[in-house]
Amino acid sequence: MAAHGLQERRNTLAKLKTINGGRAWQGSVDDEAIIPRHTEDGSVMAYAVITFGAPVKTKRDRNLTNSELGQPHVLGATIACVAGDPDDAQDLMADVIELLVDWKPSESADAYEAKGGFGSRRPATENVPTRYIEGLYLETTVNQGVDWDHSVQN
Repeated sequence: MAAHGLQERRNTLAKLKTINGGRAWQGSVDDEAIIPRHTEDGSVMAYAVITFGAPVKTKRDRNLTNSELGQPHVLGATIACVAGDPDDAQDLMADVIELLVDWKPSESADAYEAKGGFGSRRPATENVPTRYIEGLYLETTVNQGVDWDHSVQN
């Protein structure tokens, strides 16, 4: 693929949308999105927001004959699982881990590895409706094994 990891980002968001009724967004919840609520208590149903970091060069598997764009780069992703009930947020986080950890977002990427996370049974906001957040940080290395075409100039 490419050092910028754009295809891997798109593939990851598409994969994330295959669970939880497709309630997943990149960066923030879309303005026009309506988050459904549970009928019994009105709490917010679980959803995920994924944010990608800028790809950074890795020290491993580098090829001295390739330019920087032809080198592997680490792509980080932080996923926040948000819900009106802390157990729902944790359940969604477990589903996300099972879905993405050990999955390769492209043929030229390594499988995602879990590198950290966060969570709390305290509400993440004082606004109504209450929301709880479970977070996960993943990394993959993109642009692996790419036979870089030195004649290509941007």
